[in-house]
Amino acid sequence: MMLKGEVYMVVMMVQVVQLLAWTTNPVVVPSVTCIESERQALLSLKRGFNVTDDYWLSSWGDEDHQKECCNWEGIKCSNVTGHVIMLDLRARGYRQYRVLQSISPSLGELHHLTYLDLSRNHFTHTPPIPSFIGSLTFLTYLDLSSCFFGGNIPPNLGNLLFLEYLNLGGNSFDNPQQIPSQFSNLSHLVYLDLTSNNLVEFPLQVTNMSSLRYLSLSHNYLKGTIPVQLGNLLSLEYLDLSANEFTGTIPHQFRNLSRLQYLDLGPYFFDEIREKTMSLSSDLQWLSELSTLTYLSLPWVNLSSASSWQQQVSSLSHLQYLDLNGCNLVDSMTTSSLASTSLLYVDISNNSLRDASLIFPWLMNSTGSLVTLRMNDNGLTGTIPETFGDKLSSLEVLNLTDNELKGQIPVSLFHICNLTKLDISENRFTGMVPDLSQLSSLEVLRLHNNRLSGTMHEGIGQLSNLRRIPTWIGDNIPKLLILSLHSNKFHGNIPTSMCNLHELRVLDLSLNILSGSIPKCISNLSAMATLANSNATIIDDYHYEFFNVYDRTGPIKQRYGIYNDSASLIWKGKMSKYGSTLGLLRSIDFSSNRLTGEIPSEMMNLIGLVSLNLSRNLFSGHIPLTVGQLKSIDFLDLSRNHLSGTIPSQLAQIDRLSVLDLSYNDLSGEIPLGTQLQTRDASAYAGNPKLCGAPLNNTCPIHGHQTSEHDADADGDDEQFVTEGFYIAMAVGFVMAFWGVCFSLILKKSWRYAYFKLMSDVYDKLYVFVAIKVAKLKRIISQV
Repeated sequence: MMLKGEVYMVVMMVQVVQLLAWTTNPVVVPSVTCIESERQALLSLKRGFNVTDDYWLSSWGDEDHQKECCNWEGIKCSNVTGHVIMLDLRARGYRQYRVLQSISPSLGELHHLTYLDLSRNHFTHTPPIPSFIGSLTFLTYLDLSSCFFGGNIPPNLGNLLFLEYLNLGGNSFDNPQQIPSQFSNLSHLVYLDLTSNNLVEFPLQVTNMSSLRYLSLSHNYLKGTIPVQLGNLLSLEYLDLSANEFTGTIPHQFRNLSRLQYLDLGPYFFDEIREKTMSLSSDLQWLSELSTLTYLSLPWVNLSSASSWQQQVSSLSHLQYLDLNGCNLVDSMTTSSLASTSLLYVDISNNSLRDASLIFPWLMNSTGSLVTLRMNDNGLTGTIPETFGDKLSSLEVLNLTDNELKGQIPVSLFHICNLTKLDISENRFTGMVPDLSQLSSLEVLRLHNNRLSGTMHEGIGQLSNLRRIPTWIGDNIPKLLILSLHSNKFHGNIPTSMCNLHELRVLDLSLNILSGSIPKCISNLSAMATLANSNATIIDDYHYEFFNVYDRTGPIKQRYGIYNDSASLIWKGKMSKYGSTLGLLRSIDFSSNRLTGEIPSEMMNLIGLVSLNLSRNLFSGHIPLTVGQLKSIDFLDLSRNHLSGTIPSQLAQIDRLSVLDLSYNDLSGEIPLGTQLQTRDASAYAGNPKLCGAPLNNTCPIHGHQTSEHDADADGDDEQFVTEGFYIAMAVGFVMAFWGVCFSLILKKSWRYAYFKLMSDVYDKLYVFVAIKVAKLKRIISQV
């Protein structure tokens, strides 16, 4: 053991000398030249890569100006010995990967390498990690993450005794996978990332790595209890065990991790997670000892026994990120508030918090820097304090949906000028909606399913009518993506300024008392006038700043995660919740109001619409003939209005239409032919006594002509082809043609002779042809 320590010290002294000789300029001192054997090994390595990019590694070659390999891209040599000591060939750029063939064994000839980074390169001809990498015994830094290696993790990586940084995350090792026992030799590791490696057993070797500061085992298949030995890693600053299948309780030995800054124990995030049993639990008694913690994520960990969770969180003065979503939290009395103003992100949604008078003051007194607050789905009762917006003026995302909050919405809430998402739907708020005109950054606004009915101040002038949707809503909130105001008591006209919401994807004004007509400028909703990208979604990015425990460059700011937005909308007659697919939705719902006038043809220019619901209004006139332009429409409900005229045959051209309801109008004529219209249930056309044709039992008159799909381009309201005029024109044409021929034969003698001669010749030829055929037939019969 003493010998191994002495060897380590000698190697480290050599590396210190090398590090002192490095400069920020990659060009080395001219007196030190590339070693030819290492140059040839590098060229062999490039040939194995089979590089197709003309620019990458273009400096590597045999030309005269390329002889000095220490100047090549990704190479760094020792200024003392000239040996290649650093090889950095990672694919740079966010989500960038490079496809290469294989790793040549010549890499093993670079015996003096201390730094090797091949991350984010997909080696198609090298399924497992090459075993010769284990012969590079001077390595202190090894990054092979996201290289799509298969097979097993080679045991001889345990020979890299001086390794401080090891990242094997994001590969495709065989399932199940285990960490080789030789990893216990890596006692100097500071950074270890084994994310997404198909591990099934917790690698207990890591619990003896006393120098470890960064450990990530997330997104594996680790089962059983979390080992209590993790409490021995006293230097640990970053611990990520998320997306595994741990059971039992969080060890109390976590209290020993006094240097911990980052802790994530969240489970897999299934869509049906609410139905799954929470496997991990804790009373959080260990939490108050982690005084340096800045990031804490324990979603769907059962914390029902943590009766003083607010006090325990309050003791973490450096905490910036808190996720206790779905943890069975209950109201907790607290006698102290958070000592600092560092909290930026708080998610305590999907819990059993009930008393708003306990939770709101705690947040308002504990931090003034909060950017994101999610407290939805709790059943909170009480009111929002009047000074809420003044205390939390940095908020960008606020989600209080699905609670039982009541009273008036505080005016201070609408003074938070950075707010991008505001969801206070599914509560019991009453009174007026305050002036929203200061929320110029707002992208999502949801006020539906409340009891709002009061005066809505315009903010830039007085409204002439009370209880209306404010006319400035389109002028002052141009970034709005979702506007949901359904199930309130708003009335008056739909303001034309709403047409300025060019980014709007979802517009729901249903179940109100709106009157007047739909503005013709509705075609200006350009986001609905374009087809949705198949990968589109509506997301909130949140950022988190933390200290990278190995890259000693100080604090770095990086995007930590993405939150997929969600919305509850009435879809095909029932309330549905949309998450990752919300960005695909283009929807307008004006149903259950008192809107009048014709359906504007301009609305048919919104070709990206997936759902259009105008039912239960007072619309009159015809269905626009250009309805066939809505090629993406899946749901179309025009029922229970006063629409008249025929059903446009263009509807038969919309092959994506799965739900159509035209019932209870005053439509007439035949239902156009086409599988999209004829195969529907008769209830889609019920309440239109003047309609006829399949699927209705009411047959059309004999002279009627059912319109086929090929007649879809016909113009005009009357789509019948055989009419009275048609018969008259046919009779006149016949008479004129008949007497035109007869008079010409009577008046022109030569034409008359030619005509009768032609008829005589035709008769003779037919007579001879028939006589011959009859004679042949008789001979055949007589021979039988």
